Amino acid sequence: MSEKNKDGFIRLKFGPRWKYIACARSFIQNFLAISIEDKVKADKIAMAASELLENAVKYASSDTTDIYVNVDPHDEKIIVEVSNIASDNKIKELRVVFDKLKESNTLEAYVSMMKVAALRQDGKSQLGLARIQYETAGELKLDIDGNKVTLSIDIK
Repeated sequence: MSEKNKDGFIRLKFGPRWKYIACARSFIQNFLAISIEDKVKADKIAMAASELLENAVKYASSDTTDIYVNVDPHDEKIIVEVSNIASDNKIKELRVVFDKLKESNTLEAYVSMMKVAALRQDGKSQLGLARIQYETAGELKLDIDGNKVTLSIDIK
């Protein structure tokens, strides 16, 4: 994770525990509330961070989840990156979902994945990434280095 702007960033690292996600979301939301003026944007970014953390915790195969949030004070561009270690099978699943998202525009991808989720019988929705991409109008990126998975979203 890069530290492009030393003036406005936070980094949190914790074990993959569900109970930490709500606390991390509140912390990030408070950080954004003092970092950017657009409160609706801040709420959407906090939601995106929370969704990315949920994915990282759900699919982690190690004891570390890392989140980095960077705010550029000049143009209020936000970068949210979440990293974890995942198994080969989970990485393959993620690639399939990510590739589906990139096949069409954000609204089409979100609607398509909602339709698929409505018909699923396994209890999984796999809507998180589509929701993040659509609601934040950000650019979702996936980086895989061995078993380290980094999902990030750049929001302007």
